Amino acid sequence: MKILILSCNTGGGHNTASKALKEVFDLQGDECEVKDALSFGGQLASDLVCDTYVEMVKKTPKMFGEIYKMHSKIGQLSNLTDKISIHSPIYFVNKVYADALEKYINTNNFDAVICCHIFPTEAMTYLKKHHKITIPYYFVSTDYYSCPMLEETNPDKIFIAHKDSLFTFKEHEIPMDKIIPTGIPVSQKVVSAANKTEARKALNLEQDAQAFLLMSGSMGFGDTIDTAKYIFDHGNDKTRIVAITGNNKEMYQEFETVFANEQRLILLGFTDQVPLYMDACDVLLTKPGGLSSTEALVKGIPTIHTSPIPGCESENVQFFTEHHLSLCANNSEEAGRLAITLMEDNFLRNQIKEAQMHYRYENSAKLIVDAVKADATKKADN
Repeated sequence: MKILILSCNTGGGHNTASKALKEVFDLQGDECEVKDALSFGGQLASDLVCDTYVEMVKKTPKMFGEIYKMHSKIGQLSNLTDKISIHSPIYFVNKVYADALEKYINTNNFDAVICCHIFPTEAMTYLKKHHKITIPYYFVSTDYYSCPMLEETNPDKIFIAHKDSLFTFKEHEIPMDKIIPTGIPVSQKVVSAANKTEARKALNLEQDAQAFLLMSGSMGFGDTIDTAKYIFDHGNDKTRIVAITGNNKEMYQEFETVFANEQRLILLGFTDQVPLYMDACDVLLTKPGGLSSTEALVKGIPTIHTSPIPGCESENVQFFTEHHLSLCANNSEEAGRLAITLMEDNFLRNQIKEAQMHYRYENSAKLIVDAVKADATKKADN
């Protein structure tokens, strides 16, 4: 089977999910390609949209939250007006490159398309409505609740993060027969856990260390410096902080400056060793992105969520805290305090681990790949 996976560079999670799916298709001998959907409108347009997103989330997160809510309402409105064609601005933006996408799909004879972001889902909706493509396409949710504007799209199936999230899709009047709870796809490195002793040996981390993994996401969001200060001030000689700053070079340099003489810090920029560090560390502090949260869930590492972006990430926090899968900090000092508490409280750590074992999906990427191949084959035979 030949599959096209469409992603978007607004954060690393969508690309990570796409790569996780491709990994399984490759293992099963299928032909699979991952593309940035916005690049069909030109690389300049893709860079502009993604850079604008990153700057808005960094500098005006409250504004981003309000825009998120507004688009959610527009999506619900479009779903209520069957006789009048009302679409969100996002639909029209993604319609611009839809013809170029259609040409690429038909020229390369793909059997199905998977969308790991709402943007390409809107473009595929336009193509389906105007009968420009006939192959099935699918949407993979990378957060725990229904995303804005999903109501105005028409994928063949929708793969969601958890069965307990169904009510949010029902509230948005998404057809229940389209939804398949599978979990968010993560890489096989995350699925296959390493023993903590072996992981620490591989990373040259002391076996008796009290290791905190401090992550700010692929874009390097969050006020992690103050959190690290609190942990160091209230920790001990065995305290170790593995700080991963992602692509944020300024944050990396700030860590170097502030903690120039701190021997307990292990500082990393962007790394593909995150799964191994999750195996090696005792407590994780991370922004509540859908992917990073799911990786923690699958790995079974006690988690503290920090500085949620209003909108999708605050909804992720709601899901995780309601299911006792994480603790949530409202500021950097509270994050540090909760981290120390969690490190010292074996009972609380074990409670979170037990909840993680209960609510996680073991291999979401494989579940999605198998479901896509079965559905696409059935439709092709008909």
